[in-house]
Amino acid sequence: MEKKHGLHNWNEFVWIVDRQEWTTCGWNAQEGCKVYMRMAHDGSRLIIRSFRATHVLAFLFVFSLLYFVVESGFLAWIVQNALSISGQDIEEQMLDKYKLTAHRHIQWLADSTGRNTNAVNDSFVNSEGRACRNTIQGRTSVTDDRGYTCERAFLMSNGCCEVGTQSVRFSCVWCDLYTGCCSHYEQCVSCCLKPEQKNILLKMIESTSGHRLRQILSATDQFELCMLKCRTSSNSVHSENKYKSEKMKYCYKQEPNRPFSR
Repeated sequence: MEKKHGLHNWNEFVWIVDRQEWTTCGWNAQEGCKVYMRMAHDGSRLIIRSFRATHVLAFLFVFSLLYFVVESGFLAWIVQNALSISGQDIEEQMLDKYKLTAHRHIQWLADSTGRNTNAVNDSFVNSEGRACRNTIQGRTSVTDDRGYTCERAFLMSNGCCEVGTQSVRFSCVWCDLYTGCCSHYEQCVSCCLKPEQKNILLKMIESTSGHRLRQILSATDQFELCMLKCRTSSNSVHSENKYKSEKMKYCYKQEPNRPFSR
């Protein structure tokens, strides 16, 4: 009995494909089987080559992208920007926390004088052993860290204003108490140093943010705080180099709700 042409069974066909036996295709297989096997082999080789080419192209693309990012400085910019944002967030959180404790880390004149504005021993004030800080830059007058304002002629060698009729303490004569703005820097500092201004200054700190807050929180006592706050700031400026009030441009309070008068 003759054997039929072709493969005996499917397993034999699979075995032949796995072994890539192209010279024979089962027992007495026809040429069509060999052609089919060659086509299958060529197709698999084409798929493998295409797969490899895709991987090579992907690798080259990723490598080129990384090279561009590193060499162009874009990666460094991303890292620096991320660190900067993170640093800013941390700094803002610290500033917010720090300003809530401003009443403790800033030395207030109200605490040192017991809220008595006259609680100063004149003999101690005039003592050469006691040095004062003062506003320095005033051409004709200065204000010391106790709140006394005097003419330069009455400024003692220790930096303190000589106490007497020639000096005035906590003077607000040239200030608008509602807006907290004064016509002279020295007057602003002197008025700001009044012990009862503590709560006003604390409210000012609470409503301040950003670079200005960093400056203000660098103060260690009320005198430093008043000097920083009385310097020309956005509170008294409409736009650059243009004041809301040419006369009252030194302010120790926050900007009021009503416009400044000219």
